[in-house]
Amino acid sequence: MRRLFLVGAALATTWIVPAFAADMPVKAPVYKAPVAALWEWTGCYIGIEGGGNWGRTHNHDISVPFVGIPVTNPYDLSGGLAGGTAGCNYQFDKWVIGLEGDVSWTNKKGIANEIPPFATIATFGVREHWIDTLRGRFGRKFGDRDQLLLYVTGGGAAARVTATTCVPGIFCSSASDTMTGWTAGFGGELAIFPAMPVPHNWVSLKVEYLYVNLGSKDFLLDPTLTSSKNASVVDHIVRAGLNWHF
Repeated sequence: MRRLFLVGAALATTWIVPAFAADMPVKAPVYKAPVAALWEWTGCYIGIEGGGNWGRTHNHDISVPFVGIPVTNPYDLSGGLAGGTAGCNYQFDKWVIGLEGDVSWTNKKGIANEIPPFATIATFGVREHWIDTLRGRFGRKFGDRDQLLLYVTGGGAAARVTATTCVPGIFCSSASDTMTGWTAGFGGELAIFPAMPVPHNWVSLKVEYLYVNLGSKDFLLDPTLTSSKNASVVDHIVRAGLNWHF
């Protein structure tokens, strides 16, 4: 009798347990969304840029007997600029440091009439032909995938400047020199293409503001009359650019 009971229990286990397990609800597999790739800012890049260039100039005479006397009242300079840029970044955690250089053509210029004791029909003008900067950058990444970089920047600047004095109908005389100084500013750069980052070759859009102080320079405008003037130049640059990262 006991043997029959054990055999029956074994048969019941063989038939009933699998059937019961088959009727139990099966838990669906948990779907995990893929982790979005993060933009990696370490690397180098080249790009194009362009925008507006505004500023102001002060000047004075440096010829005897007018040394230190203003030639004109301070006046504004304005124009556009366009050029190229290149740089490299290094990323650590959410922070990015880098070095960037750029060279731009510009037609920034201005002119004003001279003031007494100089002849008021005479004019004095200043024009920039090109400007370049070499700057450090320090910024932080933002966004779901670190695609936005906000940064501050600063370094050195240089520009080719021409000063011109004219007495209408009599003569004009010009002198050119390279002015050097410093620059500081801020900006933002957004990764825009492709939609997802790839190991190499992606594009970002940059917008930035730079304040540039080129100091002052002496210009020998008329060697025969030993007429020399000193001019100082300040720039305010707002520009946008596209950078290709590799």
